[in-house]
Amino acid sequence: MLEDDGFVSVGRVTLQPPARLVIHFNRDDARAWGPALYAFRVGGEVVRLGKCESTLRGRMIETERLVSRALAGNFQKGGTNPWEAFEWRRRLTEHQYGELLAREGPTTEERVLIRRYDPPLCNDSPCARLRPPEARGVRGEDRVALAIAYWQRLNQS
Repeated sequence: MLEDDGFVSVGRVTLQPPARLVIHFNRDDARAWGPALYAFRVGGEVVRLGKCESTLRGRMIETERLVSRALAGNFQKGGTNPWEAFEWRRRLTEHQYGELLAREGPTTEERVLIRRYDPPLCNDSPCARLRPPEARGVRGEDRVALAIAYWQRLNQS
């Protein structure tokens, strides 16, 4: 469990339909944490794990912005990929909310924790490496059109 690795609950993540990811802090002091490791847990499963070198608040604002853009079908180089956006929507619709957990301090353990928890929404986790390239990232301007086409296919299912 994340708590065994020093993580504490600092907030929640919800979906505001049709296309807005919203992150709420319930621990004001955590906003200023940095460097820090953070994780999202939805339905009891660790779905995303990452780090911030600046502040946790800044990283969560960026996460809201990138995921919300992708949920609206606006893909850009280096942004959230279609599969990840689709999964955020699916999981948060099913479970209504997710937990935001964090641990203040060094971020050197990020890769070890990603291997341990294998979060599906991390593009470098073991399970993510099994997905096709279009489901792992929007790398390069020429990939934006592919991302849009993949998003449309996902939403037809």
